[in-house]
Amino acid sequence: MSNQKSCLVNAEEPVTAQLTKQLSVRLYEDCSPHCMETASIQKGIVLMLDGEELIEEGLGFGVPVVKYRDKTYFSSSAEISIMETPSVCKLSKRYVMDAISRKKFGQTTYIDDGFYSSIRKTFEKAYLAKKSMSPFFNAIMELRQMAKVRTEFIKVKDRGSVTLNYEIYPTYINVNVDFSALSKEECAEILVLNEQGAAIFEKYVDASGLKLHGRKIGAWDAVVANFASLFNFNGELSFSLQKIPEAALFRGWERTRNRFSWAGLSYSVSPSHGTLNYTIGLISSRHLAL
Repeated sequence: MSNQKSCLVNAEEPVTAQLTKQLSVRLYEDCSPHCMETASIQKGIVLMLDGEELIEEGLGFGVPVVKYRDKTYFSSSAEISIMETPSVCKLSKRYVMDAISRKKFGQTTYIDDGFYSSIRKTFEKAYLAKKSMSPFFNAIMELRQMAKVRTEFIKVKDRGSVTLNYEIYPTYINVNVDFSALSKEECAEILVLNEQGAAIFEKYVDASGLKLHGRKIGAWDAVVANFASLFNFNGELSFSLQKIPEAALFRGWERTRNRFSWAGLSYSVSPSHGTLNYTIGLISSRHLAL
């Protein structure tokens, strides 16, 4: 690691770490950036190229989502800390799992959770099974927007917190996830999301030679290869994750007008785990000179 360039941190909020001349990352303490459906929940590491944030509606690198038997919990509150050494920049963010999603019609009416959940599960099953019909399903989701049915994240009593520690280098980010302060009672699954914008990262390649573009990447498909990458449109920038023994790796890409725009490689972890460690590889053909 001695040949790695230390990142430079701007002490003002948000925290920005410069990796190369054009490539940088950013971490917010609030729920910024506020984009579409994820506007009110916490984000992880935001990738930036030439000063432009690439996250769109995605949740960023290294973000916990916890599925309990009754509800799925997100984070709307967090705190960050910074430690910089001559060889590495370390950022830490503690995500409080204190928000759930509700569907809302118009400005005041919430849709019954049980009724909507049964419809959603039927819709998702059909959506995932019939990939060739994805344009049709996306049209339906756009109609939902026109009908003023939207997702709202509501703050509730928290179920503990998850701490993400990020070690940032010019060509990779080491991520340590600590679940020790999370309530495991009735916990079914823990997700660690790694997402940026779908309009930027629209090409998928993995170690098996599989190549996919746009919606053919799928909304939530298992990765069977040893590693997988998402590239931007001209192939000059990518992020990659490896399969690891402790977790299942999934790929996803969704882009629906005014609602979704994310591309990700995410882990699914058993609640029995106390920690998770992985690395996000960053490759930029334009920025080999550090």
